Amino acid sequence: MARALLFGAAMRHLAYALLAAGVAAGCTDAASSEPSAPNQLRGDDKADGGGPLWAGLTSITIERYTSDPCDDGKNGLGDEPVVYDEWARERAGIRNVCFEVWSPGVTDGDNPDFWKQLDVEVHWQFGSGPEQHAYVNSIDRRGNNRRYAWALDYSLDPTVYTPSLAEVKVPVTVVSTSQGYAQIQADMHFWFTVNGRVLNSPSNHPFTIRYEGYLRVGQLTPSATGNVLYDIVTCSGARFGSGAGYFAADIRDPGAIAQLWDGSVLYGAGVASTGSVLEAIYPEQIAVAGQSLPGFRDDAGVSITPDGSTMTMTLDAYDRSAGATRHLSATFTGCIATANSSQ
Repeated sequence: MARALLFGAAMRHLAYALLAAGVAAGCTDAASSEPSAPNQLRGDDKADGGGPLWAGLTSITIERYTSDPCDDGKNGLGDEPVVYDEWARERAGIRNVCFEVWSPGVTDGDNPDFWKQLDVEVHWQFGSGPEQHAYVNSIDRRGNNRRYAWALDYSLDPTVYTPSLAEVKVPVTVVSTSQGYAQIQADMHFWFTVNGRVLNSPSNHPFTIRYEGYLRVGQLTPSATGNVLYDIVTCSGARFGSGAGYFAADIRDPGAIAQLWDGSVLYGAGVASTGSVLEAIYPEQIAVAGQSLPGFRDDAGVSITPDGSTMTMTLDAYDRSAGATRHLSATFTGCIATANSSQ
Protein backbone atom coordinates (compact mmCIF):
# COMPACT_ATOMS: atom_id res chain seq x y z
CA MET A 1 0.00 0.00 0.00
CA ALA A 2 2.82 2.42 0.92
CA ARG A 3 4.51 1.69 -2.45
CA ALA A 4 1.25 2.41 -4.29
CA LEU A 5 0.86 5.77 -2.50
CA LEU A 6 4.43 6.75 -3.32
CA PHE A 7 3.89 5.80 -6.97
CA GLY A 8 0.70 7.84 -7.13
CA ALA A 9 2.40 10.92 -5.64
CA ALA A 10 5.28 10.63 -8.11
CA MET A 11 2.83 10.49 -11.03
CA ARG A 12 1.07 13.61 -9.80
CA HIS A 13 4.38 15.48 -9.57
CA LEU A 14 5.19 14.37 -13.13
CA ALA A 15 1.82 15.62 -14.39
CA TYR A 16 2.34 19.03 -12.74
CA ALA A 17 5.82 19.28 -14.27
CA LEU A 18 4.47 18.51 -17.74
CA LEU A 19 1.72 21.11 -17.32
CA ALA A 20 4.25 23.76 -16.25
CA ALA A 21 6.42 22.92 -19.24
CA GLY A 22 3.43 23.50 -21.54
CA VAL A 23 2.83 26.97 -20.03
CA ALA A 24 6.51 27.89 -20.38
CA ALA A 25 6.37 26.89 -24.03
CA GLY A 26 4.15 29.87 -24.81
CA CYS A 27 0.68 28.27 -24.72
CA THR A 28 1.57 25.40 -27.06
CA ASP A 29 -1.07 22.88 -28.07
CA ALA A 30 0.23 19.43 -27.09
CA ALA A 31 -1.30 17.72 -30.12
CA SER A 32 -0.01 20.00 -32.87
CA SER A 33 2.84 21.93 -31.16
CA GLU A 34 1.14 25.07 -32.51
CA PRO A 35 0.62 27.89 -29.96
CA SER A 36 -2.93 28.05 -28.66
CA ALA A 37 -2.77 31.79 -27.89
CA PRO A 38 -4.35 34.08 -30.52
CA ASN A 39 -2.29 34.67 -33.65
CA GLN A 40 -1.86 38.45 -33.99
CA LEU A 41 -0.29 38.23 -37.45
CA ARG A 42 -2.54 39.60 -40.17
CA GLY A 43 -3.40 37.54 -43.24
CA ASP A 44 -3.78 33.82 -43.92
CA ASP A 45 -1.28 32.61 -41.28
CA LYS A 46 1.20 31.49 -43.93
CA ALA A 47 4.80 32.56 -44.28
CA ASP A 48 6.22 33.56 -47.64
CA GLY A 49 7.31 29.96 -48.19
CA GLY A 50 3.83 28.61 -47.51
CA GLY A 51 4.47 27.19 -44.02
CA PRO A 52 2.56 28.10 -40.85
CA LEU A 53 3.64 31.25 -39.06
CA TRP A 54 2.39 32.58 -35.73
CA ALA A 55 3.24 35.61 -33.58
CA GLY A 56 1.60 36.98 -30.47
CA LEU A 57 1.73 37.10 -26.65
CA THR A 58 2.66 40.79 -26.89
CA SER A 59 3.66 42.39 -23.59
CA ILE A 60 5.41 45.45 -22.22
CA THR A 61 7.80 45.76 -19.30
CA ILE A 62 8.59 49.18 -17.82
CA GLU A 63 10.05 48.38 -14.43
CA ARG A 64 12.91 49.39 -12.20
CA TYR A 65 14.16 45.77 -12.30
CA THR A 66 12.94 42.30 -13.25
CA SER A 67 14.92 39.07 -13.52
CA ASP A 68 13.38 38.40 -16.94
CA PRO A 69 13.62 41.05 -19.73
CA CYS A 70 9.93 40.57 -20.50
CA ASP A 71 8.81 39.97 -16.91
CA ASP A 72 7.46 36.61 -18.15
CA GLY A 73 4.82 38.44 -20.20
CA LYS A 74 2.87 39.58 -17.13
CA ASN A 75 1.87 42.94 -18.62
CA GLY A 76 -0.05 42.33 -21.82
CA LEU A 77 0.16 44.93 -24.60
CA GLY A 78 -3.09 45.59 -26.40
CA ASP A 79 -5.17 48.45 -27.78
CA GLU A 80 -4.82 50.96 -24.94
CA PRO A 81 -1.94 53.50 -25.02
CA VAL A 82 0.88 52.81 -22.59
CA VAL A 83 1.92 55.94 -20.69
CA TYR A 84 5.65 56.64 -20.61
CA ASP A 85 6.15 59.36 -17.98
CA GLU A 86 8.83 60.84 -15.76
CA TRP A 87 8.97 57.70 -13.61
CA ALA A 88 9.62 55.52 -16.66
CA ARG A 89 12.16 58.02 -17.96
CA GLU A 90 14.13 58.41 -14.72
CA ARG A 91 13.57 55.25 -12.68
CA ALA A 92 12.84 52.31 -14.97
CA GLY A 93 15.88 50.18 -15.76
CA ILE A 94 13.96 47.87 -18.13
CA ARG A 95 11.78 49.23 -20.96
CA ASN A 96 10.97 46.40 -23.38
CA VAL A 97 8.14 45.49 -25.73
CA CYS A 98 8.11 41.70 -26.13
CA PHE A 99 6.39 39.07 -28.26
CA GLU A 100 6.86 35.48 -29.41
CA VAL A 101 7.13 33.90 -32.85
CA TRP A 102 6.53 30.27 -33.85
CA SER A 103 7.38 28.61 -37.15
CA PRO A 104 7.73 24.81 -37.32
CA GLY A 105 11.20 23.68 -38.24
CA VAL A 106 12.54 27.17 -37.56
CA THR A 107 11.81 28.10 -33.93
CA ASP A 108 11.07 24.75 -32.31
CA GLY A 109 14.64 23.50 -32.01
CA ASP A 110 18.24 24.57 -31.64
CA ASN A 111 18.43 26.28 -35.01
CA PRO A 112 21.39 28.69 -35.29
CA ASP A 113 20.04 30.01 -38.61
CA PHE A 114 16.59 31.06 -37.37
CA TRP A 115 17.53 34.74 -37.81
CA LYS A 116 18.12 34.13 -41.51
CA GLN A 117 14.68 32.54 -41.90
CA LEU A 118 12.73 35.09 -39.83
CA ASP A 119 12.89 38.75 -40.81
CA VAL A 120 11.54 40.52 -37.70
CA GLU A 121 11.29 44.30 -37.72
CA VAL A 122 9.64 47.12 -35.79
CA HIS A 123 8.07 50.14 -37.51
CA TRP A 124 7.15 53.37 -35.73
CA GLN A 125 5.98 56.92 -36.38
CA PHE A 126 4.68 59.97 -34.53
CA GLY A 127 1.43 61.32 -35.94
CA SER A 128 1.66 61.53 -39.73
CA GLY A 129 5.44 61.92 -39.59
CA PRO A 130 7.92 59.70 -41.42
CA GLU A 131 7.86 55.98 -40.71
CA GLN A 132 11.06 54.52 -39.29
CA HIS A 133 12.05 50.91 -38.84
CA ALA A 134 14.71 48.68 -37.28
CA TYR A 135 15.43 44.98 -36.79
CA VAL A 136 14.32 43.33 -33.55
CA ASN A 137 16.59 40.84 -31.81
CA SER A 138 15.50 37.51 -30.36
CA ILE A 139 16.51 37.18 -26.70
CA ASP A 140 15.90 33.43 -26.26
CA ARG A 141 13.70 30.44 -27.05
CA ARG A 142 10.81 29.35 -24.85
CA GLY A 143 9.42 25.97 -25.70
CA ASN A 144 8.77 25.98 -29.44
CA ASN A 145 8.76 29.79 -29.71
CA ARG A 146 11.41 32.45 -30.21
CA ARG A 147 11.05 35.46 -27.90
CA TYR A 148 11.78 38.96 -29.19
CA ALA A 149 12.32 42.21 -27.26
CA TRP A 150 12.38 45.78 -28.60
CA ALA A 151 14.00 48.21 -26.18
CA LEU A 152 12.37 51.64 -25.86
CA ASP A 153 15.62 53.55 -26.26
CA TYR A 154 16.05 57.12 -24.99
CA SER A 155 16.44 58.30 -28.58
CA LEU A 156 12.74 57.55 -29.16
CA ASP A 157 11.62 59.87 -26.37
CA PRO A 158 10.77 63.33 -27.82
CA THR A 159 11.43 65.05 -24.47
CA VAL A 160 15.05 63.84 -24.27
CA TYR A 161 17.88 65.72 -26.02
CA THR A 162 15.35 68.38 -27.12
CA PRO A 163 16.36 71.87 -25.93
CA SER A 164 12.88 73.42 -26.16
CA LEU A 165 9.34 72.95 -27.37
CA ALA A 166 10.22 74.95 -30.51
CA GLU A 167 12.84 72.34 -31.46
CA VAL A 168 10.68 69.23 -30.96
CA LYS A 169 10.80 67.02 -34.06
CA VAL A 170 7.45 65.23 -33.69
CA PRO A 171 3.81 66.35 -33.35
CA VAL A 172 2.88 66.99 -29.72
CA THR A 173 -0.14 68.08 -27.75
CA VAL A 174 0.52 70.94 -25.32
CA VAL A 175 -1.41 70.15 -22.14
CA SER A 176 -0.37 73.25 -20.16
CA THR A 177 2.38 75.85 -19.76
CA SER A 178 3.86 77.15 -16.53
CA GLN A 179 7.10 78.73 -15.28
CA GLY A 180 9.03 78.35 -18.51
CA TYR A 181 7.93 74.80 -19.36
CA ALA A 182 5.21 73.16 -21.43
CA GLN A 183 3.63 69.89 -20.36
CA ILE A 184 3.25 67.77 -23.50
CA GLN A 185 1.94 64.47 -24.81
CA ALA A 186 3.24 62.70 -27.92
CA ASP A 187 1.81 59.41 -29.23
CA MET A 188 4.23 57.02 -30.90
CA HIS A 189 2.45 54.38 -32.98
CA PHE A 190 4.31 51.17 -33.73
CA TRP A 191 3.85 47.67 -35.11
CA PHE A 192 6.03 44.70 -36.00
CA THR A 193 6.47 42.62 -39.12
CA VAL A 194 7.54 38.98 -39.34
CA ASN A 195 8.61 38.03 -42.86
CA GLY A 196 6.65 41.04 -44.06
CA ARG A 197 3.47 40.10 -42.17
CA VAL A 198 2.06 42.71 -39.76
CA LEU A 199 1.89 42.02 -36.03
CA ASN A 200 -0.22 44.66 -34.30
CA SER A 201 -2.91 45.06 -31.64
CA PRO A 202 -5.91 42.74 -31.22
CA SER A 203 -8.15 45.32 -32.94
CA ASN A 204 -5.80 45.43 -35.96
CA HIS A 205 -4.38 48.87 -35.10
CA PRO A 206 -0.84 49.96 -34.21
CA PHE A 207 0.27 49.81 -30.60
CA THR A 208 0.75 53.17 -28.87
CA ILE A 209 3.31 54.56 -26.43
CA ARG A 210 2.09 57.89 -25.03
CA TYR A 211 5.09 59.98 -24.02
CA GLU A 212 4.33 62.53 -21.31
CA GLY A 213 6.82 65.11 -20.09
CA TYR A 214 8.01 68.70 -20.09
CA LEU A 215 9.83 70.87 -22.63
CA ARG A 216 11.28 74.33 -22.16
CA VAL A 217 9.54 77.41 -23.52
CA GLY A 218 10.98 80.92 -23.57
CA GLN A 219 10.29 83.14 -20.60
CA LEU A 220 11.22 86.82 -20.55
CA THR A 221 9.67 89.84 -18.86
CA PRO A 222 9.61 92.77 -21.31
CA SER A 223 11.67 95.83 -20.42
CA ALA A 224 10.79 99.30 -21.67
CA THR A 225 14.48 100.13 -22.05
CA GLY A 226 15.57 96.82 -23.57
CA ASN A 227 18.14 94.27 -22.36
CA VAL A 228 21.35 95.28 -24.19
CA LEU A 229 23.83 96.93 -21.83
CA TYR A 230 26.91 96.90 -24.09
CA ASP A 231 26.78 96.88 -27.89
CA ILE A 232 28.68 94.24 -29.88
CA VAL A 233 27.02 94.73 -33.29
CA THR A 234 24.69 97.56 -34.21
CA CYS A 235 22.45 97.60 -37.30
CA SER A 236 19.73 99.82 -38.66
CA GLY A 237 16.91 99.26 -36.17
CA ALA A 238 18.72 96.62 -34.06
CA ARG A 239 21.29 96.28 -31.29
CA PHE A 240 23.06 92.99 -30.56
CA GLY A 241 25.18 92.97 -27.43
CA SER A 242 25.61 91.72 -23.88
CA GLY A 243 23.17 92.01 -21.02
CA ALA A 244 23.14 91.10 -17.35
CA GLY A 245 24.86 87.69 -17.61
CA TYR A 246 23.72 86.82 -21.14
CA PHE A 247 23.75 88.08 -24.71
CA ALA A 248 20.77 90.12 -25.85
CA ALA A 249 19.07 91.74 -28.80
CA ASP A 250 16.88 94.83 -28.82
CA ILE A 251 14.89 95.27 -32.05
CA ARG A 252 13.21 98.63 -32.69
CA ASP A 253 12.47 98.47 -36.41
CA PRO A 254 8.64 98.17 -36.71
CA GLY A 255 8.80 96.06 -39.87
CA ALA A 256 11.23 93.60 -38.29
CA ILE A 257 9.14 93.40 -35.13
CA ALA A 258 6.10 92.51 -37.25
CA GLN A 259 8.09 89.69 -38.86
CA LEU A 260 9.52 88.34 -35.61
CA TRP A 261 6.75 88.74 -33.06
CA ASP A 262 3.58 86.67 -32.74
CA GLY A 263 1.97 86.64 -29.32
CA SER A 264 0.03 83.43 -30.05
CA VAL A 265 3.09 81.16 -30.36
CA LEU A 266 5.45 79.65 -27.79
CA TYR A 267 9.04 80.75 -28.39
CA GLY A 268 11.84 78.33 -27.61
CA ALA A 269 14.12 81.00 -26.11
CA GLY A 270 13.42 84.10 -24.05
CA VAL A 271 11.56 86.57 -26.31
CA ALA A 272 9.25 89.41 -25.34
CA SER A 273 7.77 92.56 -26.86
CA THR A 274 6.58 95.88 -25.48
CA GLY A 275 5.14 96.79 -28.87
CA SER A 276 7.88 99.26 -29.68
CA VAL A 277 10.80 96.98 -28.72
CA LEU A 278 11.25 93.27 -29.33
CA GLU A 279 13.76 91.71 -26.95
CA ALA A 280 15.55 88.35 -26.96
CA ILE A 281 18.20 86.81 -24.74
CA TYR A 282 20.52 83.89 -25.57
CA PRO A 283 23.72 82.29 -24.20
CA GLU A 284 26.27 82.16 -27.05
CA GLN A 285 28.34 84.44 -29.26
CA ILE A 286 30.05 82.52 -32.08
CA ALA A 287 32.63 83.12 -34.77
CA VAL A 288 31.32 82.61 -38.31
CA ALA A 289 33.78 81.46 -40.97
CA GLY A 290 34.54 84.13 -43.56
CA GLN A 291 32.69 86.86 -41.67
CA SER A 292 34.07 89.84 -39.78
CA LEU A 293 30.95 90.16 -37.62
CA PRO A 294 30.13 87.59 -34.94
CA GLY A 295 26.98 85.49 -34.79
CA PHE A 296 24.80 84.51 -31.83
CA ARG A 297 22.67 81.50 -31.00
CA ASP A 298 20.60 79.54 -28.55
CA ASP A 299 19.90 75.89 -29.35
CA ALA A 300 16.46 76.45 -27.85
CA GLY A 301 15.50 78.60 -30.84
CA VAL A 302 17.64 81.66 -31.68
CA SER A 303 20.00 82.06 -34.64
CA ILE A 304 21.63 85.38 -35.57
CA THR A 305 23.92 85.05 -38.59
CA PRO A 306 26.10 87.72 -40.26
CA ASP A 307 26.60 88.08 -44.00
CA GLY A 308 28.83 91.01 -44.80
CA SER A 309 27.13 94.08 -43.35
CA THR A 310 23.77 92.33 -42.72
CA MET A 311 22.52 90.23 -39.81
CA THR A 312 19.64 87.75 -40.14
CA MET A 313 17.76 86.90 -36.97
CA THR A 314 15.62 83.75 -36.83
CA LEU A 315 13.40 82.86 -33.87
CA ASP A 316 11.88 79.38 -33.61
CA ALA A 317 8.45 79.13 -32.04
CA TYR A 318 5.84 76.39 -31.60
CA ASP A 319 2.45 77.14 -33.15
CA ARG A 320 -0.12 75.24 -31.09
CA SER A 321 -2.93 75.71 -33.62
CA ALA A 322 -0.82 74.23 -36.44
CA GLY A 323 0.94 71.69 -34.22
CA ALA A 324 4.29 72.62 -35.77
CA THR A 325 7.35 74.84 -35.38
CA ARG A 326 7.53 78.16 -37.21
CA HIS A 327 10.75 79.95 -38.12
CA LEU A 328 10.24 83.73 -37.85
CA SER A 329 12.96 85.74 -39.56
CA ALA A 330 14.09 89.30 -40.30
CA THR A 331 17.27 90.74 -41.88
CA PHE A 332 18.98 93.94 -40.76
CA THR A 333 21.31 96.12 -42.84
CA GLY A 334 24.09 98.58 -42.08
CA CYS A 335 25.60 96.35 -39.41
CA ILE A 336 28.96 97.21 -37.86
CA ALA A 337 31.05 95.82 -35.01
CA THR A 338 31.58 98.03 -31.95
CA ALA A 339 34.53 98.28 -29.61
CA ASN A 340 32.89 95.65 -27.35
CA SER A 341 32.99 92.98 -30.10
CA SER A 342 35.32 90.06 -29.36
CA GLN A 343 35.85 89.42 -33.08
